[in-house]
Amino acid sequence: MSLTEAQAEVVPAGVEPSGRQIQGRSPWRLAFARLRRDRLAMVSLTVIVLMVLFALSAPLWAHWTGHSFHKTYPKTGLDESGQPAGPNGEFWLGADSIGRDVLVRAVYGARVSLMVGLAATALATVFGVVTGVLSGFLGGWVDTVLARFMDIVLSFPYVLIAIVIATTFGASVPMTIIVIAFFSFAAMARVVRGQVLSLREKEFIEAARSLGAGSLRIMAVDVLPNLVAPVTVLASLLVPQAIVFESTLSFLGAGVDPSTPSWGSMLSEAQDYYRTAWWFLFVPAGLLLVTTFAFNILGDGVRDAFDPRTERLIHKGRRHK
Repeated sequence: MSLTEAQAEVVPAGVEPSGRQIQGRSPWRLAFARLRRDRLAMVSLTVIVLMVLFALSAPLWAHWTGHSFHKTYPKTGLDESGQPAGPNGEFWLGADSIGRDVLVRAVYGARVSLMVGLAATALATVFGVVTGVLSGFLGGWVDTVLARFMDIVLSFPYVLIAIVIATTFGASVPMTIIVIAFFSFAAMARVVRGQVLSLREKEFIEAARSLGAGSLRIMAVDVLPNLVAPVTVLASLLVPQAIVFESTLSFLGAGVDPSTPSWGSMLSEAQDYYRTAWWFLFVPAGLLLVTTFAFNILGDGVRDAFDPRTERLIHKGRRHK
């Protein structure tokens, strides 16, 4: 036996011949490393963080401009003909149709849109995961009832139902969050159900059953950890949908309270002034576009990061080049 072979035999597993310890990386660390290499995703994440800071600093913007989001300034916010004043030293992004500061209202509207989008997605994720796991794992009549309920929810004309709810119970932020979460959880539940139907046939589930584990323990300990990646990806894609949903409802007057600034309500108020006061329409529309676009790009990046095939395809494409 040569000296090299003898040294190879005494080297412990997980240690390089040089003596350096080899550290394994979890799927989460690998996904995060792939996400960090995605420049578009990182730019989108930066935009989202800036948008969150922009929304959180709403009281500061009101203090710096000296304008409240609900107070009208007809003497300075409107010109002699009653048209909204354009961007100037007092109104940095112009005024609206009744002399309110567009910048301040847009900042407070960002708080509403982000809060509704994140809260509705969180609720939809929780209820969607619970419903999907129960439906896929228990099967039988439970699966039949829950699966048909998902189909019914997905077939609802959600805008009409939301308008009916708003006229019945009144438009408010909590009601908007509940409505959006209700119409969003079914999509999450169907994806989770499909994943669980595949997981429950795996060997480790059979092994847990053979050891005497109950259904509740298997769902909590063995099934749920394997759903984190697909649920995270889908939740990142549900946030922009919830933001657009809230803006749509507010545009139609069925979203948040009309006294509360929202990008959708600002767009509704600006639709008659797009020729004479472009800033009135451009500011909320631009913020809505940038925010939803950033969330969508980040969601695509998260999806690619959790897919190990993405990195192999990238390397394969580089080799062909």
